[in-house]
Amino acid sequence: MADFPDHFLHTLRSRHAIIKQIRAFFDGQGYLEVETPVRVPCPCIDPYIDAFTAEQDFYLSASPEFHMKRLLALDLRRIYQITRAFRAEETGPQHSSEFTILEWYRKGTDYLGIMHETEELVKFILRDADFKTDTWQFPFPRLKISELYLETAGWDPCCTWDEDRYFRDWAEKIDPYLYSYRAVFLFDFPAPLASLSKIKLENPCECERFELFMKGLEIGNAFSELINYEEHVMRFNQAGKKRLHMGKANYIPDKEFLNAIQAGIPECGGIAIGVDRLVMALLGCSHIDGVQTFPLCRL
Repeated sequence: MADFPDHFLHTLRSRHAIIKQIRAFFDGQGYLEVETPVRVPCPCIDPYIDAFTAEQDFYLSASPEFHMKRLLALDLRRIYQITRAFRAEETGPQHSSEFTILEWYRKGTDYLGIMHETEELVKFILRDADFKTDTWQFPFPRLKISELYLETAGWDPCCTWDEDRYFRDWAEKIDPYLYSYRAVFLFDFPAPLASLSKIKLENPCECERFELFMKGLEIGNAFSELINYEEHVMRFNQAGKKRLHMGKANYIPDKEFLNAIQAGIPECGGIAIGVDRLVMALLGCSHIDGVQTFPLCRL
């Protein structure tokens, strides 16, 4: 089996242990594990994410977000899922067009509550010493985006939004800086990057969103979830116009998801975590192919 690396069986067992710990954590916290489809009519809202077509006006899911939030309308308090997700044109040391995603939602909390829970999850996983390769210091540092950009790039994107400059500075200044942290939470992103998170009432230039980085890898993306129907419709329309402006096909808004929002879902927080990248960080792997059983290079 020359196409498998020498350490593959150890990695496979360690990955199994990590996923086993994830399930044990959520089962112990009273979460219900759910399943949602991977063939969907609307793959996402992010104009920068491109989905694989799956015939008959369907796409392969980029995230289980829309269907999981529909389940929240059933008055479920805590739900989680570990599933496959697909994103076209994503390849490289940290990216794969097919990957494993962990997503969870909790009623009655916000992004700060999810931030605390995310840290508790990592602590719980690290109880298994069989795959622990580093010493992780808790709590993880927390950096506001405005303060991070002021320190490293000399301007505040939350006060003066400039999309091209934001992403250019991220690639050239922020991304290298993040490698100086073993783990760090970035929070309060500029409002134009809200996606489906709430805008902060006390500062409408910011949104209630955070991202977790470990060893420079973006691990998770979390929101205080937007529950306002009119705002959802507006953001779907804005994302569609953005895609058309970028020369991309527009995704038709998920009508059933919007119906669930209109009917009412509870105040909640949620997060999506890339399981492959989490395994990379915990095992010290530099390439995502090293933690996936059958990446493109082994198909």
